[in-house]
Amino acid sequence: MNISINIDDRLKDIQVVISGRDVEQLADIAQYLKSKSSSSRQMAIKTIDSIRVVDKADIILVESYGNDLTFRLKNNHTVTTRKTLKKFLEENPQSDFIQISKSEVMNLSYLSKMEAAFSGNYYAFLTNRTRVTVSRRFIKGILNRLEGSTADEVF
Repeated sequence: MNISINIDDRLKDIQVVISGRDVEQLADIAQYLKSKSSSSRQMAIKTIDSIRVVDKADIILVESYGNDLTFRLKNNHTVTTRKTLKKFLEENPQSDFIQISKSEVMNLSYLSKMEAAFSGNYYAFLTNRTRVTVSRRFIKGILNRLEGSTADEVF
């Protein structure tokens, strides 16, 4: 087996090319690489007195109050930790989480509808009957994400 690594600054993301004659070995290598690149579906949240392990899919809303984050879960529980919203978003770049205001992030999987509010803002209605305000700064990014784009757009 011969392995070579080429660094190309023109590429935006990692590109892997696997070539050879043995199809089974190539498939095994591809499967291994896929398993390493997929992000974990669970998250460890450190609280004051414990560490909670939560499925990311169970997080409906993340609210920031200074350096504290409160996670609202689908079972109506909340978990609070010391972390900034910026840090949370950096740790979860390729996920269903999208910023909707300066202090809130929602899980797009729980969005049921959006309605126009006042001053260009929107109301997002979540599947657990929660209504949150979406700042007009973040509307375009949400629409892009719903249409399949992975990049969030903020003005």
